[in-house]
Amino acid sequence: MKKLLFVVCLLYFFSNGVQAQAFNPKFFSFSDAFSRSNYSSDPIDQAKLLKELGYDGVEVGFGNFEQMDKKIEAIDKQGLKVYMIWARIDLDTEPYFDQKLFEFFPKVKDKGVTIWFHIFSKKFKPSDPAGDAICVPILQELADSAAKYGVRIALYPHRSDWLIKVGHAVQLTQKADRKNVGAVFNLCHYLKIEERDQLDIELAKACPYLFAVSINGADDGATNEMEWDRLIQPLGNGTFDVLNVLKILKKNNYKGPVGLQCYQVPGKPEDFLKTSMVAWKKYMKKL
Repeated sequence: MKKLLFVVCLLYFFSNGVQAQAFNPKFFSFSDAFSRSNYSSDPIDQAKLLKELGYDGVEVGFGNFEQMDKKIEAIDKQGLKVYMIWARIDLDTEPYFDQKLFEFFPKVKDKGVTIWFHIFSKKFKPSDPAGDAICVPILQELADSAAKYGVRIALYPHRSDWLIKVGHAVQLTQKADRKNVGAVFNLCHYLKIEERDQLDIELAKACPYLFAVSINGADDGATNEMEWDRLIQPLGNGTFDVLNVLKILKKNNYKGPVGLQCYQVPGKPEDFLKTSMVAWKKYMKKL
C-alpha cells in the first residue's frame, strides 16, 4: 500500500511538473530593434547579439524577396530561427501583393517561416467588412501556394491600416478557412486602437486562432491617447501588466512564439534587448 501511494505521489508531482513547464514560448526580437541605432546592419552581427542575449530568433522586416533567402541563411548559421517576415497586402491595387512571394516560398520550404501581412487600403475605411470580399480570396490564394512548402500566413493588425483589430484578424482567419492562416495579437497596437478594458476578453477569444503575439513594456491608463514612446518600451518598463497577457496565453493553451516589439525604442539595442530579456526570464520563472 505504501509503495502504491509513493508511486501515485510521484506521478502527481511529475505530471504537475510537466504541466508547469508546458508554457515556454519561443521569444524572438523584431528587426526594428536595430533601426534607430548605429549598430551593424549586417544580419549576422545582429543575430550574434540576439543569440548571446538568449533570444530564440528574429523577425525580418520588409526587403527584397530575391535576397531574403540569403539573409535567412546567414541568420540560420548563427543558430537562430527566422520566425516572421513582413509583407504587405494592398486591397486597392492589383497585384495585391509582391508576386515574388511565389518564388520565395520554395526557398524556405519546411523552415517554419510565417509571413505576417499588414493589410492596407484607402478605398475601405479601417475594419470596413466590405473589404473582406476582396481580402479573403487573396489570403486563400497565398495560403494554398504557401502550404505546399510548409509556410504559414499570419494577419497583423496595425494602427494605420485597414486591418487594425485582432477580432477582425480572427474573422478573416475563419473566413479564409485554411489551416495555415492565423491571426496576430500585437499589444501596442491593441492598446492604441482598441478598448483597454476589453483586452483580457478579446485576447482569450483570439487565442485559438493566433499564430503569433508581440509584447513590450508599456504604460497603462488612457492608452488610446498615448504616443508610441509610452506604448512601446523595453520589456519590464512601464505600468502595464504584461505578465497578465502571458497568463492569459498560458491559460488558453497558446503554443506560438512571442515577439518583442522595439519600434522607436531609444538607446542602444544591446542595452534594451538585454533589459527585455531579463524581464522575459522573470516572467517565465513566475509562470
